[in-house]
Amino acid sequence: MMLYGASYYAEYQPVRRVEEDLRLMVEAGFTVIRLGESTWASYEPEEGEISFEALAEVVDRAYELGLAVVLGTPSYAVPPWLSRRYPEVMATTAGGSTLPYGARQNLDFTNPVYRRHVERIVRAMAERFGAHPGVIAWQVDNEIGVHELAGPALVDRFRQWVLDHVGTVEEINARWGLDYWSHRLTTIDDLWAPVGNTNPGYALEWGRFQESLTVEFVSWQRDLLRSILPEGVPVVHDVVAGDSLAATGPRAISEALDHTATNIYFPMQDALALPDPDPSLTQGLGPWWLLDRTASTMAWRADTAYSLRGPRGSSFWVTEAQAGTIGEHATNAPPYPGQLKLVAHSLLARGADLLAYWHWHTLHYGAETYWQGVLGHDLEPGRIFAEVSDIGAELRRLEPVVAGLVPDADVAVLASRDSLRALQFLPPLQIPGTDRPDPHSYHRILMRCYDAALGAGAQVRIVHPDSDWSGQSVLVVPALYIADDALLERLVAHARSGAHVIVTFRTGYADEWSRVRATRAPGVLREAVGASYQEFTTLTRPVPLSGGHPVTDESSTGEGWADVLTTEGAEVVAGYEHPFLERAAAITSNEVGAGRMTWVGTLPDAGTMTRLIGWALAERDVTPAAAVWQDVPESVRVSSATTPAGSTLWFVANHSWEGVEVAAPDLAGRSVTDAVTGRGLGGSLTLAAWESRVLVSAPGSP
Repeated sequence: MMLYGASYYAEYQPVRRVEEDLRLMVEAGFTVIRLGESTWASYEPEEGEISFEALAEVVDRAYELGLAVVLGTPSYAVPPWLSRRYPEVMATTAGGSTLPYGARQNLDFTNPVYRRHVERIVRAMAERFGAHPGVIAWQVDNEIGVHELAGPALVDRFRQWVLDHVGTVEEINARWGLDYWSHRLTTIDDLWAPVGNTNPGYALEWGRFQESLTVEFVSWQRDLLRSILPEGVPVVHDVVAGDSLAATGPRAISEALDHTATNIYFPMQDALALPDPDPSLTQGLGPWWLLDRTASTMAWRADTAYSLRGPRGSSFWVTEAQAGTIGEHATNAPPYPGQLKLVAHSLLARGADLLAYWHWHTLHYGAETYWQGVLGHDLEPGRIFAEVSDIGAELRRLEPVVAGLVPDADVAVLASRDSLRALQFLPPLQIPGTDRPDPHSYHRILMRCYDAALGAGAQVRIVHPDSDWSGQSVLVVPALYIADDALLERLVAHARSGAHVIVTFRTGYADEWSRVRATRAPGVLREAVGASYQEFTTLTRPVPLSGGHPVTDESSTGEGWADVLTTEGAEVVAGYEHPFLERAAAITSNEVGAGRMTWVGTLPDAGTMTRLIGWALAERDVTPAAAVWQDVPESVRVSSATTPAGSTLWFVANHSWEGVEVAAPDLAGRSVTDAVTGRGLGGSLTLAAWESRVLVSAPGSP
């Protein structure tokens, strides 16, 4: 079932207008609203004085009007009295400072006093609404992991965590190399707080520990709710899609709960254009905290969300997405006409089965005053409401067609949370134009690979070290810096079984403890890669690549990093045009069993990386699912998914102001129909500016 709606906070309205708001939501085609997680002080204005009458008015009336409710526990933003009376509940961060009151997610959620108060409000809420027929699911907390928690009790707890996971103090000394700088521990009590840490092994284990705290907290609330709720009512938590928040484990949280839920934000307007516009045209088109401003940002966040649960991924809820401009007063970029539907189709194509905007109405006060909702500050239906309503009407017609779809995938890209953490601590790349280390190095490398797969016409399945990769003929492994021998051997085995495994620089350089391997790189992978290296160098400017292979052309360059590769049986795909590096290979490829391993020793430019993945697909005889759409304009992106009945769904989107004509795909005579209207496609598809369409072809067609 595809659910559609928005977050709603009647308490935030300048006037009480529940009836009017809910009726407008029904008019917009909403089927669900998300309530409750942000307004603890409204329910418990004084300690122990709990009333849900105002919330019950919304839940009851929503049910009467046919709107389901996802009810959130309000633990992430506490009433002032709690902080005033119990200052010990405020979080102490890894930087050593205690967070003041006045924001959100500023609590130490491990604190027993805080837990006692959370348990009381959550129990009261669950006892009041747990059996309500209109409440179809519960969300615990909200976007956990904003801050790393490092109070004295937690540092002590971390010491025990390290002992439990590493072993003895002597083993900690050995694995982290604590003879260096005289950091050798005599007792576990010698282990320092994170504010002074300079050790990579400590940093990696600290990140894992922080992740475990978030998983434990949401699991504690899950168990509390399950002790009260009827059996089978799902419990979720809304993780932030993509790289997520610093102290969060998005996959671990999703696995611990009943369904993946995620909040997906990205820039719109010209940032959604294809081909990618010049970065100067998209600067400022989104909050400052977004790392990327391209159309692939949205796709990557959704593909990551699909990957978070289960060995092969699963459908997910988008508990928050923007209806309008997001961020600060100085950042105003409402979506162009048509873009909201384009986004809805893209999320649907990648496995979303709930889409909820944040939020219903634009706030008149608070930190998010200029985070636009479905209704603007005047609270009157306008252009955004009309477009949202059009999507709602279309989703009702699409629901029987798209239910249970599985996104198609031609290429798998391996994402590693451990490697992300490790390369944030020890970045391999510099911030462009400076000599300062770039803490987003891992993200840059991963996104170069992801973008290249899309550019090659492929669809991507994000996988993780514990995912099931079987059946993935092309697997791309960006900077898998942290890996035990078993994981590296699994990559080799996947290649031997018939896959083309593309591995980038930094892969396998450190073990699972962030300890650099004392063998010639790439260590466990050396024989399969058919090349090795002892040296590497920073590239302060792009270096031309050459070699005569179809992957390279006259514009090919390597950026940021160069492994000085010596071949040991591998084919040279590309070399460097540089007096120091001309003796080295930049990219090599080696046959391994029934498959192939390709080592990418630099960060190729986008075009070269795209051609490399295109070559790997062709070399493995993999034809991307969307390849049946031939001569597609460069502004058009085609995504596909397969229904339980075996039909193929086509999501065809024009990322441009210019209208385009797209030739119908060659499906060996099988028909293609519009999934909304049921009309046949004919010889071509006409798309207006920013228009997106959903088509379906019968079972047996591509």
